[in-house]
Amino acid sequence: MKIKWNWGTGIVVFITFFILTNVVVIIFAFGEKVDLVTPNYYEKELKYQDEIDAQQKTMQLSENVSVEYQPQVLSLQLPKKFYGKEINGNILLYRPSDSAKDVKIILQPDSTGKQVVSTKQLVKGLWKVQIKWSFENVSYSDEKSIFIN
Repeated sequence: MKIKWNWGTGIVVFITFFILTNVVVIIFAFGEKVDLVTPNYYEKELKYQDEIDAQQKTMQLSENVSVEYQPQVLSLQLPKKFYGKEINGNILLYRPSDSAKDVKIILQPDSTGKQVVSTKQLVKGLWKVQIKWSFENVSYSDEKSIFIN
């Protein structure tokens, strides 16, 4: 059987191809994983001014927080103001491309304000290091980016 090609056949073939393409795109879109930065995004947005204030307090310090990556080790150095002081806080190793790989560590610097964290369990790629701590009822916050290779 030979198909007779004319305007009507061409339009039917085009519409069929268009519909099938849309169906494939829709199926692909529903199967795609969507990762939010944080699961409680809206609650965090309401407290964002507190985060801005903490970042400004950190910028007002005479020294910056230092974060250095060396193979399999992440070294964090707090400013001298916090040496040997009672500090409450945490370190979040945040993976922008996959929130399931995020790691939260309690901030426990030694008497010289230094804390060393093993990065053996972390996958290669871009990581954000978010340091949040409080000292004498004042909150501080800093964020650095590192690339683990």
